[in-house]
Amino acid sequence: MRNKLTLLLAALLLTVTFLLAGCDGATPAPGQGGTAIPPKAAEQPSPAGTAPNSESTMQLTVYHATKDAMYLVPEIHKVPVNSHPARTAIELLLAGTKNTELVGVMPAGVKLKNVKVKEHIAYVDFDDTLIKKNKGGSAGEILLVGAIVNTLTEFPDIQKVQILVGGKKVETIAGHIDVSEPLSRSEQIIKK
Repeated sequence: MRNKLTLLLAALLLTVTFLLAGCDGATPAPGQGGTAIPPKAAEQPSPAGTAPNSESTMQLTVYHATKDAMYLVPEIHKVPVNSHPARTAIELLLAGTKNTELVGVMPAGVKLKNVKVKEHIAYVDFDDTLIKKNKGGSAGEILLVGAIVNTLTEFPDIQKVQILVGGKKVETIAGHIDVSEPLSRSEQIIKK
């Protein structure tokens, strides 16, 4: 009886081990898209003494608003591979869009201070221009927050986003949305 129990436990342990070995954290969660290169993949250093391949590029998805301020639309950018793709994605968001059918959502002059990812949460820190130059309005704030969160959650390693201003949590950007806690992706504001 004891041998049968030992064999059963060993078989169960072996099955669990095989199941866990097949799991890799690089698969995007449902609704998180797969257009962005996982940050871990882009952070692989070049072997010592070699220059990174100048032809290596990655695709980053950035969200901008429709002119009627109803939806966000993804815009794909091909950029050189670098060690900080999440920061690059937010810099592209800050730069706005060249697509005449879309409008940028970030107030003019906003500066990105830092982007860090810890335990699947991206902490994105802006200067206080994000609040001071914000034109307000609930639709504008929804699109602004949605663009930041959806842009960063394109990365499989990022599940939520904490918006910071001056290195600190804030209650809101313009008085309409609570941003004091990490926020999840918002698929319903993406134009289909």
